[in-house]
Amino acid sequence: MAPSAVALAVLPPAASVADMQRRDTDTLWPTHGWVMSTPEAQGVDSDVLANAMTTIRARHLPVHSLLVARHGKIVLDAYFHPFADNQLHDVASVTKSVVSTLVGIAMRQRRIGDLNTPVMQMLPGVEAAVDPWKSRMTLAHMLSMTSGLDCSGNRGRNFLQQMEQSPHWTEFALGRQLVAQPGTTFAYCAGNMHVVSAVLTQAVRESAAAFARQELFAPLGIDRVTWATDRDGVTHGFSDLRMQPRDMAKLGYLWLHHGDWEGHQIVPASYLSAAFAPHATVEQNVQYGYGMWIYPTRGHAGGAPDFEANGYGGQRIAVIPSQDMVVVITGAGLDANDVGRLVADAARAAGQLPSNPQGAWRLNTLVADAAGSSRTHLASVEPKSRSHRTAVRTAALGTSFH
Repeated sequence: MAPSAVALAVLPPAASVADMQRRDTDTLWPTHGWVMSTPEAQGVDSDVLANAMTTIRARHLPVHSLLVARHGKIVLDAYFHPFADNQLHDVASVTKSVVSTLVGIAMRQRRIGDLNTPVMQMLPGVEAAVDPWKSRMTLAHMLSMTSGLDCSGNRGRNFLQQMEQSPHWTEFALGRQLVAQPGTTFAYCAGNMHVVSAVLTQAVRESAAAFARQELFAPLGIDRVTWATDRDGVTHGFSDLRMQPRDMAKLGYLWLHHGDWEGHQIVPASYLSAAFAPHATVEQNVQYGYGMWIYPTRGHAGGAPDFEANGYGGQRIAVIPSQDMVVVITGAGLDANDVGRLVADAARAAGQLPSNPQGAWRLNTLVADAAGSSRTHLASVEPKSRSHRTAVRTAALGTSFH
């Protein structure tokens, strides 16, 4: 479910072109670890972040972690007991955005060509119910959730439950009835991205997970992930990737830099431009690209719009290009909007703010207190039933949330 339209928070003007060019020259790459900074050194208010930490604890919000990175440096990296630093977290539907990124890499390697190629041509071994309209479903339709396939449930089970109980998930998804002509209607559906994962498997001759480890995660210095596959060896394209919050931030940082990493174009900038462009309207001021949620009215001072990867339970990678900022939130049963509004106006200047030793000390004390015991466990956002796993709430940082 997408949010209702919300008002923009008051934020500082976007950096000038000269500032951005200078920043590109001095870009810090967190391949081997993020550089930490005091908030004020990056134009962020320690008191706002400290107040956010206090409110999260006081309201018992089910937050697992909160990370804020600006100008390539982390200014807040908080973990809430019993979730702890260096643990893997289920990122839920953030997985869809990762799968979309892999499509871009496969296109760079010329393993996938035109996104307007019909998916049935890209999966020659998959059988699906005969329907002349299905021959018109393209990879772009799957990526933008406009395939037209029926993703409703029946007999008390939702689509995802039915798919997971079927012997061949890709065939199940493609065998669903068309309820709209491809490209005409947005319907958020796990099956679409699982089909994309199957296309990747066919194109690169290995699972999406294996392809990601070598072509995406390794260049970014991400070496600890888990990612499940179905019985046919197709990586779950819709969910179930697990990774650390700081590594989630690396993905946001890659997207922020248009696919460039240390001078290497990991993902074609042209593909990401298409992925971050609207291909479907969800509701007023909320659009969907290729596996990404887009907010066209939330760019500041004429800058690029804010965009997000996000998933069930409060998992979120928010990218605010005009503020050169990435925010990562994880939780369990969390409405990430409740956290987002707390840090929305933390960025107060493009450059440095006056030092605030008292605010920094208070923030560090609150972060340490939130961590609590060192006891660890593998965090999960899965509810008792997966019946609502395809639901998602969206909002971009830098806005006022409901």
